[in-house]
Amino acid sequence: MNDFDDRLKALLTEGDQAAIEQSLGNKNVITETLGSLKGPERGMNILLWAGITVFCALLFYCIYRFFGAETTRDQIFFAASVVLLNSAQIALKLWFHMRLNRREVLREIKRLQLAILQRDAIDRS
Repeated sequence: MNDFDDRLKALLTEGDQAAIEQSLGNKNVITETLGSLKGPERGMNILLWAGITVFCALLFYCIYRFFGAETTRDQIFFAASVVLLNSAQIALKLWFHMRLNRREVLREIKRLQLAILQRDAIDRS
């Protein structure tokens, strides 16, 4: 740690440390994912997970059909479909996790704004 980190830790109160530990400590991916299915962006997230589920089902269907294909042309078609469906599924999951990250960053920025306003009000009085 450098000098800046030491000064920053000295400025943090016990309440600040507890809030930081609480915000970093008790959330996992499953809790965040289920929490995203509630709230203002609920419809979009449900639609997104429905798309991921459809792509997953089609992916398994294409894998099954790949091994049962009679011609090389069919095998190539189903193999290309597997690659495309897997890429689409990865893209949707990546987009979803980026949205989760954005939501968490905005929440932390709002907490910081409130803390600054509260300290400013204390300092003025």
